[in-house]
Amino acid sequence: MTVSSDIGLAPSARPGPVPGFLWRWTGERILWLFLAGAVFIVAIVPLLYTVDAAFYRETRVGLSAQRSLQAVLNVYTGSEYLGYLALAMLLAVLVTMLSVAIGVTMALLVGRTDLPAKRVIDLLIITPLFLSPFTGLIAWIMLGSEKTGFINGAISAVLNTVGLDPGPLMNIWSFGGVAWIMVIFFCPFAYLFTVGNLRAMDSSLEEAARMNGATAVQALVRVTLPLALPAIVASGLLIFILAAEMYTIPGIIGSNAGFTTLPWKIYEDSTVFPVHRAHAAASGTLLLWITIFGIWLQRRITRRAERFVTITGKGFRGNPLPLGGWKWIAILWIAVYVLSAVVLPFGALLLSSVMKYTAPALTADLFTLNHYREIFALPSMRQALWNTSWLAVASAVICVLAGFLISFMEVRRPSLATKSLAFMGVLPVAVPGLVYGIGLLWIYIQTPLYGTPWVLLLAYVAKFLPYGVIVSRSAILQIHPELAEGARMSGATGLQSVQKVVMPLLKPTLIAILFFVMLMSIKELSASVLLYSQRSQVLSVLTWHYMDAGNYQFAAAVGVIQSLMMMGLVLVTRAIFRVQIEKALVK
Repeated sequence: MTVSSDIGLAPSARPGPVPGFLWRWTGERILWLFLAGAVFIVAIVPLLYTVDAAFYRETRVGLSAQRSLQAVLNVYTGSEYLGYLALAMLLAVLVTMLSVAIGVTMALLVGRTDLPAKRVIDLLIITPLFLSPFTGLIAWIMLGSEKTGFINGAISAVLNTVGLDPGPLMNIWSFGGVAWIMVIFFCPFAYLFTVGNLRAMDSSLEEAARMNGATAVQALVRVTLPLALPAIVASGLLIFILAAEMYTIPGIIGSNAGFTTLPWKIYEDSTVFPVHRAHAAASGTLLLWITIFGIWLQRRITRRAERFVTITGKGFRGNPLPLGGWKWIAILWIAVYVLSAVVLPFGALLLSSVMKYTAPALTADLFTLNHYREIFALPSMRQALWNTSWLAVASAVICVLAGFLISFMEVRRPSLATKSLAFMGVLPVAVPGLVYGIGLLWIYIQTPLYGTPWVLLLAYVAKFLPYGVIVSRSAILQIHPELAEGARMSGATGLQSVQKVVMPLLKPTLIAILFFVMLMSIKELSASVLLYSQRSQVLSVLTWHYMDAGNYQFAAAVGVIQSLMMMGLVLVTRAIFRVQIEKALVK
């Protein structure tokens, strides 16, 4: 046993058991202190600062030195902010219910039936994960605007040929329009969280129900879905958090359609003069408590359901459910979703990016490539492209390394210290990104870091470190400690056993995390909009500004470039590294 404790030492230089023991724990303590300090500063301090800022008196430009409960009372008891909250919760609940219903239905079709071409369908369903919902907003504004939308224009052109003029049939500038855009881009989360669970589920209970007289549909509803409840609830919670904190899509449309949600109000209180920073902080804590309640509720619901889960390592046992004549209806159902979430948005985005101006009817003189020429000639575009690229790489590398080290220490050296560090590392996954953005904004606004890309890097690491920790931990748990111990007994040092045994086994997972964090960083917007400056613009912020100014063609062109970058990452990981990024989400 003394051999396994000699981390980093050559076999010929190994000291006795006591010095080796002390050296190991001294080295690990130094590493733990470094990681704990970094994670506390990046992930915990912004949250604490946001909570603390709610208890100050406001000035027109910030916070005074005097304490006050006024902002907290206004937010927690005033009808104005509670009204904004109610609208945000209504939107989040609606989006969550629809996304889960559609996503789980598609997961059942792919995971439990004889649906053909499952590989292709699986990839098409998850494609919206690799796009920015804000880019999808741009596309659907082009498609569904009341007067200039491509869909209304096409329908009117067809109906006019038979003498009918029904007027606009679709208006994306509405509360329903916001819900529609968010639903089609959140459905893949519900699908991805449940399809793997359904594929791996032991089907003996389902078959037993069918043998006892239950129909196929009854077996799915009464047996299969209850067994998949933990995965369904987990996906619903994630979608609810993402929908509740989103301010970009509800803000852009709501400001023109006459409604305001709480996240958009938080953004306005933080950025629009006169600022109301204490109110923004208090509103952020309101979102935080709701998220914490959602996590508690999820654990209560799944605590009983998990007793009945029968997942085995044998995969899908038994015959898949035959769809029969329903097969074409199922294919049509999925085709409508793919058309709405992938084909139409991509097509509209690309088409709009080469148009001189938005028009429902397309003519040859509308098309131009000048938008791309002008964009790449702008210093701001080149700066945004560079910042986006290096921030994505840097944040991904940090999240992979830190996530692996934190998880490895927790799994292989379990203690209160290592478990506490792991808890701090995953805490941001339960905190709305907007809350972290506010905290980082106010912490660094008076420092030299404010306005530099380094603040964005801190925000990205805080938001995406949980993926590195959670996914690495799941993969490390699948590697038996005896493999590394066998290497050390054969003469390898502790560091060599990690390099030669553990890391090669974890390579696919670590590559998936690396590229997934890069993907998420490229499309990150909520914190970037709050923290950017002229020196630190990224592609998502540049798209936001063009969109906010009404220059939809330039916004679409930047969105196309951003989408191509993300699609390129997906193709590289699949073709070269043989790794599927989306699997990192559900480890």
